[in-house]
Amino acid sequence: MSIIVIQIIAIIFFMHFWFVYAAIKNRNDVADVAWGLGFILLALIGVLMNPEAKNIIIFLLVLIWGLRLAYHIGSRFLKHTKEDSRYQKMRETWRGSMVFNSWYRVFMLQGFFLLSVGASILAVSSSEASNFGLINILGIVFWLFGIVFETIGDRQLKSFLSKEENRGRIMKTGLWRFSRHPNYFGEAVLWWGIFLVTYGSEFFWLGLIGPITITILLRFVSGVSLAEKRYTNNQEFIEYAKKTPAMLPNFFIKD
Repeated sequence: MSIIVIQIIAIIFFMHFWFVYAAIKNRNDVADVAWGLGFILLALIGVLMNPEAKNIIIFLLVLIWGLRLAYHIGSRFLKHTKEDSRYQKMRETWRGSMVFNSWYRVFMLQGFFLLSVGASILAVSSSEASNFGLINILGIVFWLFGIVFETIGDRQLKSFLSKEENRGRIMKTGLWRFSRHPNYFGEAVLWWGIFLVTYGSEFFWLGLIGPITITILLRFVSGVSLAEKRYTNNQEFIEYAKKTPAMLPNFFIKD
């Protein structure tokens, strides 16, 4: 059985495990916690079955990113006893069985996107050993920049929201002065970095599906668009959005 088939089967079982947990807890937002851990599983299988240099590096990068993300989201999950409002609103649009809708609209769909975004991991896992060159090093630099940018953005937002006087206000300082979603920008960049780390591998171009998918998802589907729905009639946000780009930072914004 090929490595990629084993990885796909593993993700199917993985998502079903979290689906059962979500059904028991009646909280589909647990899918957000599972997201980062799923990539770790993909990379772990890859490095165990094909322990060449690029697989080892990819595993370490994905491990660091995935654990940070799982902790960041998981701490929020444990803090709140109710399901995230995004998932509550999602339920309101469903017809028929809530359990069945949860299975295919949340967990199976997320499994599909997990495999799509993780295309670089799948590609390098099934490739023979290849030389590590300048472009691969550039990929690590991209990844480092992306995860630092994302982490700083997340921490700045968490600090801002923790203050009572900022409740209902819009974050417009720090990295958020240059981008409405610097954390999403950092996330996209680090996946482009992972793709570059796989450069030179046998199935390198297959991995291009990953960064393209996550960039589109963050910018137009589950990231920016979903996060900004609540601010449709918020005048402060409307003014902020007029001069601040959605993801790609503009470091030349004037006050």
